[in-house]
Amino acid sequence: SPTSNTGPQFDHTTGIPSGHYLYFEADAGYGASAHYTSPYLKSEFGSCTLRFYYYMYGEDIGTLEIKTVGIVDGFEKPETVQAMKGERGQLWNRGSAPVHPFHKYGTFQFIIVATNINAPEKSEIRGDIAVDDLSFSLDCQADTSTLPSTPSPTTLPEECLEDETACNDSAHTCVKNSKVCDFVNDCPNNYDEAFCGACNFEENDSDDINCGYEDTSTGIFQWENHKADMPSDGVFKPPVEDHTTSSGSGHYMLVDHSHNLYGESAILKGPKFGRTD
Repeated sequence: SPTSNTGPQFDHTTGIPSGHYLYFEADAGYGASAHYTSPYLKSEFGSCTLRFYYYMYGEDIGTLEIKTVGIVDGFEKPETVQAMKGERGQLWNRGSAPVHPFHKYGTFQFIIVATNINAPEKSEIRGDIAVDDLSFSLDCQADTSTLPSTPSPTTLPEECLEDETACNDSAHTCVKNSKVCDFVNDCPNNYDEAFCGACNFEENDSDDINCGYEDTSTGIFQWENHKADMPSDGVFKPPVEDHTTSSGSGHYMLVDHSHNLYGESAILKGPKFGRTD
């Protein structure tokens, strides 16, 4: 990228400066974001995965999110399936993002979102984010249709008060913030207890397969939700089955240590717990 001390000097495909890649120019300003959307897709077995390489180098690196968008309960709804934040080293890293469980049996799209969340006072922001070599797993199939049109709501959804949390259900239920993560299910869909520590990292009824856990790593290594039967690259051989289901269809959190750098670490941050009496 043209900004110094950020962005790649060569692409991933050819490894030379004359190669091409997509990048987000962070100098667009604080809070700016860029969206790159895939064609319409469908997944016969519900395991469609976007594979990509990303480059996040620079002291002002923001966030890179992979989302899928489809129709849920009659409304178009995006869901985050992979998120990276902060610098990840001066190299191309491999990433993969499966279709969200809410979208896997209908028409959907992948959306790559890069956002500048740092350095609002600087004139030159060193936070360019690049992606290259996008590909889809064999279960991803092109869908010539579009997302179904969403009906116009007869009434606007009610917003929760400042001291309340939305249950994300069709009835627009709200519960007091003090009821979140108190080990009692107050939402009709148990949403208030969905991100409170317990997690098998499998598909569930919430909008986050990682149950509120977030990778906050700043180095070359990062945690990612991994499907046990997904093929691996290089000499790194992760477990071929998970603990929950004891099968290749299960998921677990994984750090790919193929680079084998001594002293590097990855950080998985858990959700906040509410007060218990």
